[in-house]
Amino acid sequence: MKLKLVDGEQVVIRTRAHHRALLPALLNLLITVMVMSFLLGYLSRADQPEFVEHYQHIGVFLVWAGGLLALAFGTLKPLLTWGNRMTYLTSHRVVQKNLLGAAQASVVPLGLLSEVQLKQSRIQSMSEAGDLILLHGAYGQHQRTRLSNMPDAAHFQTVIAEELGEYRRQVAAQYASQAPAPGGYGEAHYA
Repeated sequence: MKLKLVDGEQVVIRTRAHHRALLPALLNLLITVMVMSFLLGYLSRADQPEFVEHYQHIGVFLVWAGGLLALAFGTLKPLLTWGNRMTYLTSHRVVQKNLLGAAQASVVPLGLLSEVQLKQSRIQSMSEAGDLILLHGAYGQHQRTRLSNMPDAAHFQTVIAEELGEYRRQVAAQYASQAPAPGGYGEAHYA
């Protein structure tokens, strides 16, 4: 599903979270396969006590069921979430949305954005990834929106700041062209 743009709006950056965000899913895959292999190997040994031999089929079922659940929720779900979630910076807003499924879009208009902070852990800084914290709101009601594990985060932060400055210049120019002259009351109409 493509991002719908308003008139004059252009996409500046289109990205998804850094692939480093998939490390926990990979770790889950490796540990789950290792534990399953060990348990299945243990259950299939010929020198098991009679009790274990008698209920071996139940044990094998439980190992497979638990392993498949761990793989589904610990590996497959994070992988699908990562592949489905896109982040857009446009000339008017920052949008983070799912390509398929429920919308759950997070939209921050540039007109309400007041600050962009970069937070990097040591591991994130090694791959130039980071979390961008967007401070936005109006009338004293400020919120924080976190864009987690953005690739090339420092550059992304700079581009957001540049787009914010450009947006503010355009709004100021538009306002100046519509505002009456200083000291005036608009157009004078003389009879």
